[in-house]
Amino acid sequence: MAVWRQRGHFGRRLGFGATAAELRDGRSLAAVVAVAVARPWTAPGPALGPVARPGAQASAWRAWVGWLWTQYTDTDNPLREKMVEFWRDRLVVSARGVRVPQWLADYDRRLRVGALGDYRELLWQVTTSPAMLVYLNNRQNRRDRLNENFARELLELFSVGRGVYTERDVQETARALTGWVVRGEQAAFVPGRHDGGRKTLLGQTGNFTAAEVVTLLANHPATARKLAIDLWTYLVYPQPAPAIVESLVAVYGRSNRNVGALIQAIVAHPEFGSDRAYRAQIKTPVQFLVGALRQLGIVANPLRAWQGLRAMGQMPYNAPTVKGWPAGEGWLTAPSLLTRLTLADALTGNHGDNSGFAWTAGSLTQDDLLAVLVDGQPDPVLWQTVRGLSVRETAAAILASPLYQLA
Repeated sequence: MAVWRQRGHFGRRLGFGATAAELRDGRSLAAVVAVAVARPWTAPGPALGPVARPGAQASAWRAWVGWLWTQYTDTDNPLREKMVEFWRDRLVVSARGVRVPQWLADYDRRLRVGALGDYRELLWQVTTSPAMLVYLNNRQNRRDRLNENFARELLELFSVGRGVYTERDVQETARALTGWVVRGEQAAFVPGRHDGGRKTLLGQTGNFTAAEVVTLLANHPATARKLAIDLWTYLVYPQPAPAIVESLVAVYGRSNRNVGALIQAIVAHPEFGSDRAYRAQIKTPVQFLVGALRQLGIVANPLRAWQGLRAMGQMPYNAPTVKGWPAGEGWLTAPSLLTRLTLADALTGNHGDNSGFAWTAGSLTQDDLLAVLVDGQPDPVLWQTVRGLSVRETAAAILASPLYQLA
């Protein structure tokens, strides 16, 4: 039981829920994380064709949705996939604002490549991506007509955070970020649009370029502190103790801003597997649906799965604002919970192709389901509910239970 609990907790926090094979993995948690962090992203992206006018992109959108869904369900590196989800919620772009699937695919690739590496490099890749240049209007930012939108969010959300910068810092950052445009599927720098004059930002003065500003911000202690808190909250629980934050800030500095090193330090901390952390989070719709599919080996029609996410209120690259998705109890709305109950039946039922989901229980037993889905530790209500049920009925009851909604 203790091993199931530890492995189950590990699988939920550093992935979307442990599969039966992952529960049986005999390696230490530290070894699993070390391998996952070290493995680079090398897989090919989706084949979407060249950028076309918005009304002629239907096939590209379908290909993009199908490819993205496959990454969720078929990944052999759940930690990287979980961290891509983290960055989508921290370095937000929206399909509604971007409207070009090729730009979103390029952005997604940048997140995947940089998800576990140097935060400065990830921030630079985000800054110079066509998707971000369009979404936060930095392609409209030029020396004779500043647009401060991206500069403001870069300071507030992507680096140092509120209370560290002034309005003058926003203006000076915007000046440094001038000159970038989008041409087809690529970002390009146009020197004639760039303000090359001297700028003073966060107490430092120089003829800053966009690259130099990104370096300055990535190296700032406030950025390290904000990232440490955000990562700890995502992987463990909210409001880490000051001593924990400072220890992670030190790791950030020693490792040259390495996100993977931060994750390894978090996993090694006793609080990661503590009672306070265990099932202390509420699963997002993505975590609920992707976890159920991966843990049970359910085959899903990508468009049907997308519909399920839409009904629960969370589709990738459709966050309501640049600040990302709600957290915790923000997902416990009546419509979202009702959809989870409906999906629990659709995912595990014997509906053929009509539901968009196909599951073969095979040789699974009720005990197998309890081990994989709830760490072999059902609460008394769930235990009474599943007694006497078939395997399919048990799976549906577990997915619909309050316990399964917790991560």
